[in-house]
Amino acid sequence: MRIKNRIYYDEFAQEILLVLVVGFLFLQNGFYLFTAFLVFAYIFSRLQQPGKPTIFTLVFIYHFIQVIAYILLCMYLGEELNFRSPSMGKAILASLGCFFFLFGPIIYYQNKLPNVSIDTLRHHARQLSIRRTFYAYLIAYFVVNTLVVIALGLGGLAQVTFSLINLKWVLFTLFGLQATLTGRMKREFYGVIALEFATGFFSFFSNFKVVIFFVAFIYLIYVQRVYFKHVITTIVVIAFAFTLGVMWTSIKQEYRKFLNGGTKGQVVTVSQDEALEKIWELSSNQDRSGFDASVEHFLLRLQYVYHLAKTMDRVPSVIPHQQGANWGTTLEFALTPRALNPNKPIYNATEKTTHYTGIRYSGARSGASFSLGYFGDSYIDFGVMGMWIPLLLLGFLYGAMYFYFLRSCSDNFVFNYAVVAGMFMEFAAFEMDSTYLTGRLFSTLLVFTLLRVYFFPKFYKHIRLEAYTPPKKWGAWRKEKDRVPALAVGEEGKNE
Repeated sequence: MRIKNRIYYDEFAQEILLVLVVGFLFLQNGFYLFTAFLVFAYIFSRLQQPGKPTIFTLVFIYHFIQVIAYILLCMYLGEELNFRSPSMGKAILASLGCFFFLFGPIIYYQNKLPNVSIDTLRHHARQLSIRRTFYAYLIAYFVVNTLVVIALGLGGLAQVTFSLINLKWVLFTLFGLQATLTGRMKREFYGVIALEFATGFFSFFSNFKVVIFFVAFIYLIYVQRVYFKHVITTIVVIAFAFTLGVMWTSIKQEYRKFLNGGTKGQVVTVSQDEALEKIWELSSNQDRSGFDASVEHFLLRLQYVYHLAKTMDRVPSVIPHQQGANWGTTLEFALTPRALNPNKPIYNATEKTTHYTGIRYSGARSGASFSLGYFGDSYIDFGVMGMWIPLLLLGFLYGAMYFYFLRSCSDNFVFNYAVVAGMFMEFAAFEMDSTYLTGRLFSTLLVFTLLRVYFFPKFYKHIRLEAYTPPKKWGAWRKEKDRVPALAVGEEGKNE
């Protein structure tokens, strides 16, 4: 049976989605919302392919949300789109257009991957010991908690350390894929999700959101058909997530003051029990008026095209286009070790944001950082018609790395899917400053290349149960993808 590389939507689901999208035209600022969802439908339908990794689907979705959040904010306030900047409409349309250049190369590499059935993924999951993966994750969990504490004091090694921390998420994803594909140790997996979510609140940076992204990565792989009930379920989940986001926004500032003890630093000075008790206390004291105000604040914090629009207000009318100098400075800063340049300045995203937007932020002095976003960096150099150039190059770099690690880490699809999830999830945010993005991308490539050479082969050998040898060339799976025999029930347990 030929495996399709597109999600199937039944007629009723298609009709409901069509009515929803066309209905946007009758809303305030509806043209922009309608255009945005047309772009979303096109890119999503090509990025999201059944049985293939969903990491860049999630990257795209979060980028998209951060663009349309400003439209939703204007609708909530009853304001025209350009009420805070005359360039807001241009910034939104430019961002939507650039999505094609950023994700186009990734779609190209996604199409080069073989179409894999869920049965094949299940067979690959059964080749691996789920218990050994689970124990490895638990070890990584406690090691990472220690590394997070010391990483900020490691100077130039901090970036490498943060990339190494992503290994925990590789193991989390691998364990989750094994559990959901084989049906074994699912209670332990749900417990791990709850643990990561709960302890994520004990962080100045609200890391509880991270586990949600990785769980979404796992379950999106299995989506092959969409029916009306799935559309309704998705709408309910979005509404629930939105409500939680607003509630978190309403208590976040007070909660962070409690965490850092009023020091204005990005540190935690209280115990986990005290932190969780404070969350419950703050959540219980919310009223209707406070919730309404939090909706505006939540959408304002979620969106990230405002800085791009303010930059367009000033460039080139006040500040000329930099003709590549801005990205050149970014690459020089990110790729030059401080050991080779003792005079290398301290990274300060807020300073650049203030310079190009004209908005005076206090930044590090108040324990916060405000980035311009790498789309804004691209506009500063090349304008609306040229900002796609660095984004296209970044898309090809993403795609090439993605394709390489999927093919080379092991001969097991499930193992390799977990690797790329851990590699790329941190690049989901639209607001990432180009300097930060480049530094993190370089460090991640370095660390995961070393892991691929020295760690992954040994770890894979440790958890592997079966001696099945797939074809040498990845493309050969196109012919053999459905001929792999499934293991007998309980066989993987005997091998452990």
